[in-house]
Amino acid sequence: MLVKSTPTLERSSVTGLETPSTPLVSVLEDEPAIQALFRNIGRIAGVEVATFGTIGQFEAGFDCDRVGCIVLDLNLPDGSGIDVLERLSQQECHVPVIFMSGIARVSEAVEAFRLGSLDFVEKPFDLDTMLAALNRAIETDRKRRNSSAGLREVRRRFDRLSPRETEVMELVVQGAANKEVAAHLGLSPKTIEVHRANVMRKTEAQSVAELVRMHVRLTS
Repeated sequence: MLVKSTPTLERSSVTGLETPSTPLVSVLEDEPAIQALFRNIGRIAGVEVATFGTIGQFEAGFDCDRVGCIVLDLNLPDGSGIDVLERLSQQECHVPVIFMSGIARVSEAVEAFRLGSLDFVEKPFDLDTMLAALNRAIETDRKRRNSSAGLREVRRRFDRLSPRETEVMELVVQGAANKEVAAHLGLSPKTIEVHRANVMRKTEAQSVAELVRMHVRLTS
């Protein structure tokens, strides 16, 4: 968690030896004083902070594959923070964004939220407010990535199934008994038992109930 004392995250940013497991806070802000403030926040909280002064620098150096968040200013030398949000949306990069500005209009804040911004912080901001926003954003990203990783694993297991095993699986998760599956597919019950055993082994489901849950997660 991002806290001002005894952080549980790795403290590698203090030594400059960041690792991929350390959350990355990417700050797109052209004011040097605010960039320096976020670097100090990184040292306090034990997270890596990368600062960018322009959209061009951000696009060249931002890593969407790292757990973390983006802190984005509205007004930038080479464009608007809204432009960045639009590009991130188009690229299907779902890293949580904290939008900050001292002069944002309501319409701009609404547009930022519409494009996926998680939070809005007014400048000048209170340190505790920003730390809380960073904490929410990083935890949101962790949960999203864990969920995505779990879904990819379920898909990988189901991709192991042969076309016939997939047919059997689809009927099993609908509650069909072996004899019903056999009659529907024109196969013997013994053959269905073999296919069903293969389905359970390849999907690593410990029960039919677990197989159903995995199927629902994959198709919902």
